[in-house]
Amino acid sequence: MGVRGLMTYVEGNHEFLKDCNFERSKLIIDGDNLCFTLYRDFDIKHGGDYYALEIQIEKFFHALRSCNIEPYVILDGGSDHTDKKLETLKQRAQDRIKDGRDISLGARPSGSIKPILLRSVFNEVLTRLQVPFMQCMEEADWETAALANEWNCPVLSHDSDFFIFPLKAGFLPFSHFQWQRGASQKSIPAKKFLISNFCKPFSNMKVELVPVLAAIAGNDYIDPDMMRVSFRWEGFSRNARARGARIDGILRWLSRFQSPTDAINALLNSLQDQRAIDTVEAALDLCLREYQLSKSNIAQFFQSGLAPSKLPQELEIIPTWMRVPMSDGRLSDMFIDALVLQRVRLTSQIENFDLPSSHGISRPIRQVMYGLLLAGQKQRADRRPPVARLTPGDCYVEEYDREGLTLTSVWVKAACPVSGKNLRLETLDQAPKETRLQVLRDALGMTKPIPNSIAAKFHLAVYITCYWLSRADPQPRMEHLWALLLGFVFGELSGRDKGKEGLDQLNTLRTSCTAGRPDPEAAHAYSQWQSCLYITYKLNRLLCLALPEPEKARLYSGPLVHQAALKLRRGMTPESLLSAGPVPLQLFRDLQDAVLDCLEPDVRDRLQKASRQNSQRGRTSDGSVDDLASRFQHFDVYE
Repeated sequence: MGVRGLMTYVEGNHEFLKDCNFERSKLIIDGDNLCFTLYRDFDIKHGGDYYALEIQIEKFFHALRSCNIEPYVILDGGSDHTDKKLETLKQRAQDRIKDGRDISLGARPSGSIKPILLRSVFNEVLTRLQVPFMQCMEEADWETAALANEWNCPVLSHDSDFFIFPLKAGFLPFSHFQWQRGASQKSIPAKKFLISNFCKPFSNMKVELVPVLAAIAGNDYIDPDMMRVSFRWEGFSRNARARGARIDGILRWLSRFQSPTDAINALLNSLQDQRAIDTVEAALDLCLREYQLSKSNIAQFFQSGLAPSKLPQELEIIPTWMRVPMSDGRLSDMFIDALVLQRVRLTSQIENFDLPSSHGISRPIRQVMYGLLLAGQKQRADRRPPVARLTPGDCYVEEYDREGLTLTSVWVKAACPVSGKNLRLETLDQAPKETRLQVLRDALGMTKPIPNSIAAKFHLAVYITCYWLSRADPQPRMEHLWALLLGFVFGELSGRDKGKEGLDQLNTLRTSCTAGRPDPEAAHAYSQWQSCLYITYKLNRLLCLALPEPEKARLYSGPLVHQAALKLRRGMTPESLLSAGPVPLQLFRDLQDAVLDCLEPDVRDRLQKASRQNSQRGRTSDGSVDDLASRFQHFDVYE
């Protein structure tokens, strides 16, 4: 994100960042940046530890409140409808595929990949903590900067774009925001960037010229190669030191001009090719407009709960009833991409890259989601799939995902089960709950009811787990299911005063640091489960909570689940991992029975067969072969 090399350049020049003790103020927070930064030191290779993220978020906002800081968190929404960043986003997606494969083989995480449910968990925890936050309809940088100026307070982020915006109260880079000391000191040591300090060493260069730096140096909208011809004296290098020298040279050159127009004209006059002039001029104009601030469009949401009133024409397709739930994070930004662009980018996971993408398992669920979103819509003229002839009424969504190690796209037909054929997006919130629930059950292929012994908040997780066991390839085994359910139990009971006895071993597994690569079989199995959970939660939200939801932060802990699966594979029993605690053991057995009772007989047979085939790899503590299938009878999982 941001201007290439600018963060390093600013941090290498002490006069640009001034010490401050931040307290008693409003603070506009770049939510996506905060979410990723808070998670930086936690698990990646096992699919994420959302419980750890929840604890970290709580600590962060407690520190702010101890210093009388009022946080307002702004999150990105859908992709820009003009597609000006599409090529940048595609390149990042390709890079994440490579990084994911490297991590799956034991490499250290580079920071580009985050767990798939991270943003959802972040929103969920902010809601519980009653932290004011908003999800924008599109990218949030401009709205973040505009709101900060409107309220005369700084922005907290690690995105170098905020060095470019003319922020009245300044920018606090997250790398210097020592929030861990806030609770004890009642103020947070930080460094503040003011654009006036940035311009001072360059003959008090006019602030209006700074966006030209972003355009020439290259940001998410402009490739620096485009500007190479204009700055041959600096050369072009991807080396950090060379980039810093280039930025310094650009700033000294800009300081000679009185206005952006003068600088742009001088730049264009240095070009010989008229086609290059037209291309560069259009790119510069676009970039400069991105940093021009006016009145925010989101202040009214924080003040009165109203969704933004000014939307680009392309976004007017979003029904009125969806706009507030999108703004408060209840509805996914994926809906905007599918509805407006008829394109969706799927999130890379740590999986077995020798197998097809883990997202293949959830495609039928996505088809139902697209069917509800696009019912009655026409295929965009510029977004037509490569089919000989489109049947009237058909709509397709272009999905970006990996094929092998290559980013590719496939066209997925929007479809809806018979139970939802009369539903329309404009009135979906008014549909009977029975109809909405039936659509969800049909999407998951669930025909059997869940026993009354299971709390309603677990019903969705049980259905998702049954769908996963029914469709996953390779077939998960019993220890994969057991480990997953142990994670459910830990998440449900770990925050309670009563019932958490017997969880000590599970917590030890969660916090144990393991070296090397993740088990590829478990990684792929749980990536498929998370993909099912990720999409089904979105579908359930679109269906206005046809089923209640458990807290996602408490539903999956990758280190715990992977370690538990390994212990179970080596011969331990779920009972031994629960240390015979009566409450967790009963919850585990109830969940296990609910899942197995909801499975079709052929799926139970496959599950048993997969466990038997693997029994030669599982050994007990005395070295004898452990027959996993024999434990089916031990836990009374079959009648």
